[in-house]
Amino acid sequence: MKFREVLLVIVLLAAGVVVYQAQTGKWDLHFGWWEDDWIGFGQEYAYEETQVFEAPIPSSLEVINSHGWVEIRGADQETVQLTFQKKIWRRDEADARAIADKLKFKVEKTADRLSFSTNRDEFTRRNFETGFILVVPRRMAVKVDNSYGRVKAVALKEADVRNRHGEVSVSEIEGSCILESSYEDIEAGNLKGGCRVTDRHADVKVLSVAGELRVDHSYGEVRFEDVGGKVEVVGSHSEVNGRRVQGPVSVETSYERISITEAGALEVRARHCPVEATDIRGDLDIETTYEPVKAMNVGGNLRVSGNNVEVTASLVKGQDISVSTSYQNVDLADFSAKVGVALRHGRLVLRPLDLKFPIDVRNEYGDIDFYWPAGEASPLEAQSRGGSVQWELPGKPTLEKTNGTSLVKAFVDNTGRPSVFLSTSYGDIRIQEKR
Repeated sequence: MKFREVLLVIVLLAAGVVVYQAQTGKWDLHFGWWEDDWIGFGQEYAYEETQVFEAPIPSSLEVINSHGWVEIRGADQETVQLTFQKKIWRRDEADARAIADKLKFKVEKTADRLSFSTNRDEFTRRNFETGFILVVPRRMAVKVDNSYGRVKAVALKEADVRNRHGEVSVSEIEGSCILESSYEDIEAGNLKGGCRVTDRHADVKVLSVAGELRVDHSYGEVRFEDVGGKVEVVGSHSEVNGRRVQGPVSVETSYERISITEAGALEVRARHCPVEATDIRGDLDIETTYEPVKAMNVGGNLRVSGNNVEVTASLVKGQDISVSTSYQNVDLADFSAKVGVALRHGRLVLRPLDLKFPIDVRNEYGDIDFYWPAGEASPLEAQSRGGSVQWELPGKPTLEKTNGTSLVKAFVDNTGRPSVFLSTSYGDIRIQEKR
């Protein structure tokens, strides 16, 4: 790397640090060179003031803050206790004190809302942060608009939090919960109603939601557990991990792992995502590409579709299994269902529990291993163009011939039973007894 390129990288990194510090309020880039501290580097000084607001208190609370933090906790009381905190960066305490004396919170009260904000906009130089610490009645619905700091809300009726570039932590909410951030994590738990989360470039964790959950997300992990309603995750480049969902789950994402355990049903629309699904009570419907799918203990039907997708599934209890893929292997075990498989350039292994439903398998350029359940006598036709059909069951088949295409037929007189059809090209078919 040339010297000029190295220098450019250093300058860009330094510029990024400066912009971040300026956005968070810790550096002030007010270029007044006539002032002694023209760039605004300084020491941190902290101040706070308190006030109690007596009843009657409205049913809702609004906090509008910027470059700071907000903490709200519900309690069994009918007053609102406010602690207003200030962090100020200045060259000495006298300058910091002068700013602190001018920096105030503003309050507006109507019949249905109590609102808090600051007079930040009145300052030309803003290298300070403000924080609201509030204890309020539990019955209050809270709305927070903040940036570049943490927001925490606990034990409230409703929560609507929009915290640009700041962490969000919410718990013990009785009603609806709306959370939004970017570049920082969101965590929520013990929610009695539904929840909607929007986050970009950070992790989302939601634990214990009685209602429905919707997450709009990108570039991080989405984790949810113990959800009473349905779950919908719409993301890009989002890793998704979910457990114990009473309702159905739908996931849309790409390039990251998806793992769902114990859900009512699961629908996945993904690209380049490995998928693992375990203990799904309803249908399992997966579309992905270039990554494996593993399914275990599915109560409903199974459908898997994609290119270059390896499929491994066992204990599918629904009555319909459909798989379409290529260039990877498919292994289906312990099922009693109608089966349709379209495969190219891969090996197929089938281990059914019984033959109560029809099975139709069409492979190209790959082998088929079929493990025949003991005692079953369903009509069979197995053919391989350019390969062989190997009959390894007791007794002879009804028809067996080879003439460019190997063909085996068995149990053809049992016309009232569901049939088994196996077809491939340039691969072998092995029919052997299941043990």
